[in-house]
Amino acid sequence: MLHKISANFDSFQSITFQPGFNAILAAKAPGATDKHSRNARGKTTLIQAINYCLGGSLPKPLIPLGPAGWAFTLDIDLFGSTVSVTRFVKGGTRVHLRYPSNLSITLGPYLDDRSTVSVDDWKYLLGLGLFALDRIAESGERAISPRTLLSYVIRTEAVKDPLKIIPQQPAWSSREHVAYLLNLNWQLVRDLSLLEEEAETYKAIAKATSKSLLPTLRPEPELMLELAEAQRELDELKARVSGFRVVDDPQGMIARADRITEELKELRNDAVVDRRMIELYSGSLEEEPEASSGEAEVVDLYTEMQRAFTPSALESLEAVAEFHQQLMGNRRRFLSSELERLRNQQSAREMRIRELMDARNSILAVIDAGGALEELSALQAEANRAATKVAEIETALTTVRDVAQAQEDVRLKKAQLRTETVRDLNGSRRKLDSVAARFDHMMQELYGVGAVLTAEVDDLGYKFTLKVSTSASGGVNRMQLLCFDLTLLAEGVGTKHHPGFLIHDSVIFDGVDPRQVAAGLSLIQQTVEQSGAQYICTMNNNDVPSSIRDQKWFQQGTRRTVLDTEEGGILGTKF
Repeated sequence: MLHKISANFDSFQSITFQPGFNAILAAKAPGATDKHSRNARGKTTLIQAINYCLGGSLPKPLIPLGPAGWAFTLDIDLFGSTVSVTRFVKGGTRVHLRYPSNLSITLGPYLDDRSTVSVDDWKYLLGLGLFALDRIAESGERAISPRTLLSYVIRTEAVKDPLKIIPQQPAWSSREHVAYLLNLNWQLVRDLSLLEEEAETYKAIAKATSKSLLPTLRPEPELMLELAEAQRELDELKARVSGFRVVDDPQGMIARADRITEELKELRNDAVVDRRMIELYSGSLEEEPEASSGEAEVVDLYTEMQRAFTPSALESLEAVAEFHQQLMGNRRRFLSSELERLRNQQSAREMRIRELMDARNSILAVIDAGGALEELSALQAEANRAATKVAEIETALTTVRDVAQAQEDVRLKKAQLRTETVRDLNGSRRKLDSVAARFDHMMQELYGVGAVLTAEVDDLGYKFTLKVSTSASGGVNRMQLLCFDLTLLAEGVGTKHHPGFLIHDSVIFDGVDPRQVAAGLSLIQQTVEQSGAQYICTMNNNDVPSSIRDQKWFQQGTRRTVLDTEEGGILGTKF
């Protein structure tokens, strides 16, 4: 419980708290005028000062007190003894602790020689002492936070959803901390929410991949086709590199190949001429008459001529025939000799052509498969780029497959963990039924209507729901918040998962019908009396129904009444 809140300035009147019900009221002074107000009397600032001593962030209303050297001191039960914590408004990164000697072993390791402790270590000590929260539970991603737990105990906002401390609180955070306060297995909520986030991430990656929105990730069939094409290109380049021959003078070899080509062109032209001459001579030989047939014709002619010519004339004709015969023989010999020469020349030329063709082909093969050293370097660089492209595609393909496998693994883990969470929830049904019955009883006391607090399992773990069978309004929502907090208080006192005190700012009662305010305050008194807990609230005196204001327990529980005429309100100073 909390014992006292004080400050190092006399203008602030220390407030001592008692077990059970405690109220800080703002009242109208007998001589007050219309210029005075019970608002802005420092009620909320008082709760903020308590929260600040318990490791909270510095609230804006307290910032102006820093330059003057203000510090607040809170006396609180911790580890079975009363500890006084003092924190300066300015530079409050460390807090000063006063404690009995029996806590030296517990607190000593965190204190320096001036008995101060860092705010982070102080939060841990509060988590351990008030909520049985150890280092493991308060460390790591999405861990239970001592400060978030305290925000369920110290309410300065009347949130519409009592399961949250602020409207913007993530679902996983509210579920985890409510589960912890109800003494359920909050780790299941943490693990399932992390898996759900991971699943959503993989789902987003898969969707982006299917639509080719990520440059490095594309659909697997597309990557397979691209890999096959890239691999073929790489294999061709490797083959060219392995067969590459470095040529010292590639340009000289090209010139030599050109000269051979010119010579081949001349040889082929000569071969055409010789082939035509061979065809002509061969045709001429085939057209020559046979010698015997010519002689027979000459003999027949000569016999006929004997009748017409003289012997001397016939002797001349014999000479002509002999000359003709000699001339034809010479012609045949010439043609045969020329044919033989041309054919030998053609064979030699064909051999030369084959030699030149082989030489040119060899040169062209060298030029085609090789070149200068610079060309080999360029070819090797191209092969390296192709290899890099293949490696990149293979990596992308592996990533796509890994994402698909990871997505399937997460789906399987979620299913297994959901089954475990359902099993754990079923094992806690009796306890949850008790909590729900208490919440329902409280709402029945206030409004005479039924209310339920249910728990089920979804993809984020435990899903808690509060429902009241009456029309929703601001007053109903605030009383629902009151009943929920009182339920956590009553159920958590014996579990060590609740500090046993609850603080509400006056905003909790704003807009609530006076009859429900009266019922709510009576319910608070009954709850803390039965559970041995402590309740602290701030209110305007005129918002307290007269039926409650006259009750002895309310009068005894009123720990401070600040008048609307008091300068500076509860703090006793203007700033």
